Amino acid sequence: MIYGVSVVFWSLLMALGIVWGSSFYAVSVALHDFKPMQIAAGRILIGAFILTVLCFICGDGLPSFARGQRRVWLYSFGMGAFTNAIPFSLLSWAQTDVSSSFAGVTMSLVPFITLSFAHFFILNEKLSLKKMFGLVVGFCGVLILFDLFNSQNQWIGFEGWKFKLACAGAAICYSVGAIITRRSPATSKLGFSSAGLLAGTIIILPMTMFIDGFPTFFGVKSLFAMAYLGLLPTGLATVILVIIIKNVGPTFLSLVNYLVPIWAIIFGVVFNSEEIRVSFLIALVFIFSGMILSQRPSRKK
Repeated sequence: MIYGVSVVFWSLLMALGIVWGSSFYAVSVALHDFKPMQIAAGRILIGAFILTVLCFICGDGLPSFARGQRRVWLYSFGMGAFTNAIPFSLLSWAQTDVSSSFAGVTMSLVPFITLSFAHFFILNEKLSLKKMFGLVVGFCGVLILFDLFNSQNQWIGFEGWKFKLACAGAAICYSVGAIITRRSPATSKLGFSSAGLLAGTIIILPMTMFIDGFPTFFGVKSLFAMAYLGLLPTGLATVILVIIIKNVGPTFLSLVNYLVPIWAIIFGVVFNSEEIRVSFLIALVFIFSGMILSQRPSRKK
């Protein structure tokens, strides 16, 4: 146990940070031949197909459409919309105008938004000074990671305000999706994950066909990047996401938004020969300190 949370769930959170962090590089490769909405739809479709097959192999199957199970599908569409279809679409559109660093800083608002929502909608997830202090320390680390002054300059003025609001909207969507997942009826975690991705596919495919159409040409490298995005950052990540939320809660899961930028930079160093600055190491100290502080249990009197 690390401050009341099992090492297993800390490990899953770290794994999720690595997988989602690697997706930035994979998306940059896929963009050579695919349009943004095509990538979002493709990864959701691949993830849904793989998880659905696993559902039936493992014997769980998809949630039933019987009267007592219909609520599960209602929540699945909520999760599919707010954790996949809508935020993927908003971010794909926003990043045609704003930088990836700006989007990264905006995603670090997810822990604050999630904690605020959880205070009202989730039992035992109340706001506290301890949690807020930990989140603020972690957020400072993210600002150091992305250069505070550069991020501040991008917020100044109203130029591109629609794209900035789209990033903020994506952050809100992720928080809403986490709350929906936490409040969903008890069912197979693999089955619920599959149903969520199937629902996301149903939502995003018509949008993609209308906006970007069907891809007419793609190379092998881009295709492998798309397959990777569907298998790990979407398929496997959705299962991990549901497991963490159902067992530990949405506020703990939201801390992954502090880890994703770290791994995105590490993958950039490894595959794009980018340099690691001293500020990166300082940011690590702040981020991990904030994560630990926000999960530290209160002392019993």
